[in-house]
Amino acid sequence: MMQTRLREEQFWLITGALLLIAFVAFSFAMYFTRIFMIPFVFSLFITAMVTPIDNLIVLRLRLPRWMGFVGSMLVIFLLIALLIVVMTFAVQSITKTIREFDISASQFINKVDEIMIYCGIPAEYMNARDILAPIRQEGPAYLRTTASIFQSFISSSTLVLLFCLFILMGRNPRKTIRNEIYSEIERSIQKYLNIKFMISLATGLCIYVTFLCMGLPMAFLFGLLAFVLNFIPSIGSIIATFLPLPVALITPEFTPKGIFLVILIPGIIQNFFGNLLEPKLQGDGLKLHPVSILLALGFWGVVWGPVGMLLAAPITAAMRIVMLEFKMTRWIARIMGGQMPEFQRSEED
Repeated sequence: MMQTRLREEQFWLITGALLLIAFVAFSFAMYFTRIFMIPFVFSLFITAMVTPIDNLIVLRLRLPRWMGFVGSMLVIFLLIALLIVVMTFAVQSITKTIREFDISASQFINKVDEIMIYCGIPAEYMNARDILAPIRQEGPAYLRTTASIFQSFISSSTLVLLFCLFILMGRNPRKTIRNEIYSEIERSIQKYLNIKFMISLATGLCIYVTFLCMGLPMAFLFGLLAFVLNFIPSIGSIIATFLPLPVALITPEFTPKGIFLVILIPGIIQNFFGNLLEPKLQGDGLKLHPVSILLALGFWGVVWGPVGMLLAAPITAAMRIVMLEFKMTRWIARIMGGQMPEFQRSEED
């Protein structure tokens, strides 16, 4: 009995070591192939969102297969074209903000001084110019990095379109694999992506309209960032809520009450869509524990940079959906969702 258990422990030790080596090799492969793997993953998610259109045209309406292909590609082309237009406008807004940064700096200093005087903080303990110094040094660099991310997506959109084209060309709805597990995985991933996209779009539009009515500069950019960051569960909504705070501080028209509303109203919107509406639509099967999200953000952020952090949550959710369908990996999926598996200790002789 002891010899059998020893062999079993050695087997799991060897298996764990092999998995660790495979994980390291996978990480290096993803890092060195990121130039075309990132557009490929984007294209997989996009095609997963539009395949119901292909199925509707070919299977339900019984039209020729080429019409389903053309209809799906038209939707993808319009979606990517819309994203390019939106991100081009965002890059222009960021460029304009960089030019006006030094002009708004003095207004920011005066407003911070007013807030510290109102709170009764002596100037010798906290100085607004000392607070502003690192922001003035690093702020434009962060804005340029954000602009370069948008520009890189625009430049790689052609590769995304090519991947989508070939993926849809090789897909025949009439000859889809008739497998219950495969169909369930495909439906779950489509459901997650479509609901996440619509919830993120609604969140971004509501925040954009709110800031536009309040007169906050760069309202469109903050709405776009809310849409993008909403794909990162839990953490993304917190970042999107506090992002407009510096702009509200340097805007002369905003009083302390207005600055408070800039944080409060988007926080209510994020909580309504993210914590109330989305769980009801998604169900309990796609929940990811915050620790799983943080680990995924760290891993994909190191491997693929900021774009990897954006894709981390959808990739992790898709992996969990796949793992839930197989008994061997179901315990890993449950750990990713925050449910610890029930292991029983074997009795020793």
